[in-house]
Amino acid sequence: MTPAPRQILAVGRNYAAHAAELGNEPPERPLLFWKPVGSLARDGVCRLPRWPEGPTTQHYEGEVALVLGRDLGPGSPPLPEDPWEAVAGVAAGLDLSDRDLQRLEPQWVRAKGFADACALGPLGPRPADPEGIELVTLRNGEQVQRARTDLLLFPFRGLLRYLHGFLRLFAGDAILTGTPAGVGPVAPGDRLEVRVSANGAPLSALAVEIREGPRVEAFPRP
Repeated sequence: MTPAPRQILAVGRNYAAHAAELGNEPPERPLLFWKPVGSLARDGVCRLPRWPEGPTTQHYEGEVALVLGRDLGPGSPPLPEDPWEAVAGVAAGLDLSDRDLQRLEPQWVRAKGFADACALGPLGPRPADPEGIELVTLRNGEQVQRARTDLLLFPFRGLLRYLHGFLRLFAGDAILTGTPAGVGPVAPGDRLEVRVSANGAPLSALAVEIREGPRVEAFPRP
């Protein structure tokens, strides 16, 4: 079953090596942003918009997605003694990002929120050890990312406790937990695969085809 979240929260720069590859310092606290539900690719195809600014650099980011099994945040019941129990399962996730628009605009609505800028694989079981999950991303059959969640700057248990203190999330919502080093550009014709496993056992996988998207007209001026 593919998750159908009401909200998609994402964590930026959660792997030190990824922050370094983009020339960023590791954050002192979780760097959070939203991926609109409308950004989800529904048919295994991600279409890249053609912006009025001209060609831009668009990157793939494979991620482990957590899918909540209960509500979080103010007004919801206290977290279990082990916050990991609040997670229903995990899914392979894909975050597409336009790097040029990220630099151009402080709000990442266009850079990370365009239609098809996100994909989720089927929901897999919650493994016993949240720090033993492995993520692999392939582009056109070649491995480009590989990491384990024991490298996270903000591990899952602490992240869930932190979010519970101030952010209202609902059962079924998804959290994209950050991408490891190895991100790179995508272009029409590419095929991306993201695989999530634990102790060698597959948990979730997704595959998407990258296609050319619509041409976006410049904002009309009087």
